[in-house]
Amino acid sequence: MTENFPNANMETYQTSALDSRTTASNTQSTELDNQASVSNNQITDLNSQARASNTQSTASSSQASDLSSQARASNSRTSNLNTQSNASSSQASDLSSQARASNTQSTALDSQSTELDTQSTDLNKSIKEMNQININFSAEAFDPIYWANKADEVSKSIKPRSSVNSFSKSTAAYNCDEADRQAEIQEVARQLVDRGIDITAGYNNWLNLGFALADGLGEDGREIFHQLSQLNDEYDTAECDRQYTHCLHGRGQGITVKTFFQMAKEAGIDLSQVAREQMKTHQVNAISANVPSAKRIEKVEKSTILGTLEEQVPRGTMAQVAQTHAKTPTGLTFSDKLKRDDLDDITRAIYDLHHDEPEKCDAMILGALNVISGLMGGANGTPEHRSGVYGIYDGHRVYAPLYNIIYSGAGNGKGNLMFNKELAYQVKKEMRSAYDAEKSKYDQAMAEWESKSKKDRGDAPREPVYRDPFVPGNSSSSAVYRALDANGGWGLMFETEADTVSSMIDSDYGNYSDLMRKAHHHETLSMNRVTEKVHIDIDEPRLSIFLTCTPGQLPSLFPSFENGLGSRFLFYNLPDEEVSFHDVFALRESPLEDTYKQLGDTLLPLYHALQSRADHPIQFMLSAAQQRDFLRTYQDMLVEQYGMQGKGIRAFVFRIALESFRYAMILTTLRRLSEWAASFGSSTDHEIFRDDENALICDDRDFRTVKTIVECLVNHTARVYAVMAKEDDNPFALHGKKLSADERRLYKALPEGDFPTADVLKSADRLQISRRTAQRMLSKFCNVYRIIDPVKRGVYNKPAVSDNDNTNDD
Repeated sequence: MTENFPNANMETYQTSALDSRTTASNTQSTELDNQASVSNNQITDLNSQARASNTQSTASSSQASDLSSQARASNSRTSNLNTQSNASSSQASDLSSQARASNTQSTALDSQSTELDTQSTDLNKSIKEMNQININFSAEAFDPIYWANKADEVSKSIKPRSSVNSFSKSTAAYNCDEADRQAEIQEVARQLVDRGIDITAGYNNWLNLGFALADGLGEDGREIFHQLSQLNDEYDTAECDRQYTHCLHGRGQGITVKTFFQMAKEAGIDLSQVAREQMKTHQVNAISANVPSAKRIEKVEKSTILGTLEEQVPRGTMAQVAQTHAKTPTGLTFSDKLKRDDLDDITRAIYDLHHDEPEKCDAMILGALNVISGLMGGANGTPEHRSGVYGIYDGHRVYAPLYNIIYSGAGNGKGNLMFNKELAYQVKKEMRSAYDAEKSKYDQAMAEWESKSKKDRGDAPREPVYRDPFVPGNSSSSAVYRALDANGGWGLMFETEADTVSSMIDSDYGNYSDLMRKAHHHETLSMNRVTEKVHIDIDEPRLSIFLTCTPGQLPSLFPSFENGLGSRFLFYNLPDEEVSFHDVFALRESPLEDTYKQLGDTLLPLYHALQSRADHPIQFMLSAAQQRDFLRTYQDMLVEQYGMQGKGIRAFVFRIALESFRYAMILTTLRRLSEWAASFGSSTDHEIFRDDENALICDDRDFRTVKTIVECLVNHTARVYAVMAKEDDNPFALHGKKLSADERRLYKALPEGDFPTADVLKSADRLQISRRTAQRMLSKFCNVYRIIDPVKRGVYNKPAVSDNDNTNDD
């Protein structure tokens, strides 16, 4: 069949167009679409063509005995058509339907017999000569990747469709049906398999292939994913199956089925040849369309693959457990998956400011929610007079404050996060005004006290303590204790340069770590300075922490994951930008500083409303359905992460679940503020919370939003764990103590707590390490590495690793 011959599917399409225009002619009499009127003469021509079809079908039947029955059926239908052609014009629609049936039969003959194909070509030419209706097809609508397309413009009476030049996950965006698309992908995959070409080498390529097949074929792509993955030496059936399931539920940014064809082309597959074969097999839906040339096929653009792993993340086998960004449903970003209309006013405002850049939008939302969590902690009063909002989680009273870390390369926009501090500007201003008033009274009282004689003075006035919502990151642990105590047990640590915090942790690690770990769970903080005669007890501390750093600063912040400090943080990696100069004039209306201050003004009534509920706090709760969903989600997450990462990940999952509960508390409280503002406005006397209100139930919209956010943070947090978990192999590597492989084996074999020398020798025998070597190692453990403590002669102590990290409430 030459390229001028319309295929069988086009015959049906043309006849259908004729049918619609014939019907329009009969009902409207004077006007057919594209001003082409179908007269009774055209109907007569159609009858003639139908009779010609009958004649040709009969001739074909004589040449193809195996198709004779079908030819006779076509002949019979054509005879019926001839009989009905003498009917009135009102029956023209039925005539056209039968004509289409005739053409359908002719198509079947055409596809199964070479001789019939030649005669059907003549039939097509005849119908084309008869059909004077102007049908325009856009050449640009032909898609060289999918090799099949429908016409973009059908006459002037039909509204033109825009040509398809992009790819999306929507089925409507594809220009061929599911069967055709699967056949095309299968053909390319077959050639890859036959030639033994592995396009899955490297984790990212394997991941991209999964997303591409899931995008193009859905569940039907699983078998092809296995076939192509089997070409890799590291193929594992269960792992491959699990990966594809996650790709089905996930979303690879910038990755569509188009990526698969690009990967195949780069691997040496001739897509133009495949296109020609598919043209012959499937009879492409295009009139006067040329077979796609190699140049057109080569116009396939490389997809922009976002969210790839940074170089510092280890890359082992094809599905190394460290690479967990494809293991959860939402990938490495969340703001692009949020439903804008489901957001509260403040979160929506931040979303609107930054949604064009999902990663930065994520970071700004996380920063804002962290600051708000700290302010909500500030509105909780004291244990003697509680206020604000709280929740009960695993039998413990919990408050909103969060721990977050965002890490990224230098010069990657982390500095913009400082604008989130403006959300607390009004609270800071109020606290400063209160301090200034107290200081003025103190100065006056002090002046009066000093003016008196010593015998008349009495006790000196007590100088007020300066209060500020923000606790400086360069403070010693002692200073942090004092700042929290001055505020009544709460504070926000918000640092965009983690060097200040890491230096303090390095110099005062034990106290700093203890403070952060206890504050996260509102455990009592105690400090005693005998020389200064200072003793501080802070019950139910509420400290929020937000830090930004570079990947290289993480080991300084967390010299060890053993004590559980690292698992109390939710991590987010802000990826390095492409080498480009971004639009520095994009935000023209007002500085971000002013915008966030205005959001702080919006937030202030909520802070006052929560603060005013002394002795009458509100309990935040999940609905029964949400509780079931919550437990099911984190049970599944625990099983999955435990299987991939080992037992050390348990503490992370437990605490991620707790942070999820806190996020739900924050968003539901913000929603109440939005509803109040929408109903009454800030200028009215209506309260945000009723006086008799005791419980605040999580809104389903906020529950869904939290799941989207946290499922993303699981990815980033697990990545950090995978990198830092190298401490499991050498627990002291980050301290500069490089134990050999045998030293690590022996150290791990030793029991925690006190043990005699005999245990060392027994462990050495079991590990096939000579006793003399084991004794030298023990000496190094005690005197060089100082990781084992001598207790007395022949008895040593190995410091125990706290088991608290394996409990839900820790």
